Amino acid sequence: MLRSVALIIFYDKDKRILLQDRRKISKLGEEWGYFGGRIEQGETPEQALMRETKEELSYDLKEYRFLGKLSRESVGDMVIERYVFVAPLPEMKQFTQHEGEAMQLFTIAEAMKLKMVSEGDREVLQLVQKAF
Repeated sequence: MLRSVALIIFYDKDKRILLQDRRKISKLGEEWGYFGGRIEQGETPEQALMRETKEELSYDLKEYRFLGKLSRESVGDMVIERYVFVAPLPEMKQFTQHEGEAMQLFTIAEAMKLKMVSEGDREVLQLVQKAF
């Protein structure tokens, strides 16, 4: 089974990335995750990215860059196809978080130690690190 998702990684001037605290909404045991979500039928990855950013953060994303597409078996036989985008972090007060308990900035090294869903999430971090 294939699941396609669009992910946005916001980063600050120090190359720290913004992650979502998922401990109270976790479906798969993860504690931290990315903003973004499933690409609906008929949507492009970019359209899903805009919709998910608006739904999760009440933020109209304008400036972003596509880093790449990663595919990996994640849970059982489900393959998660991740479309990874990055964007400079605006002032945090521009965000109103609607999903997750909180959000926090981490260095890539710190994020690598967090409890996330799968090895595919680590690949996302490696892709972002290469882009920096």
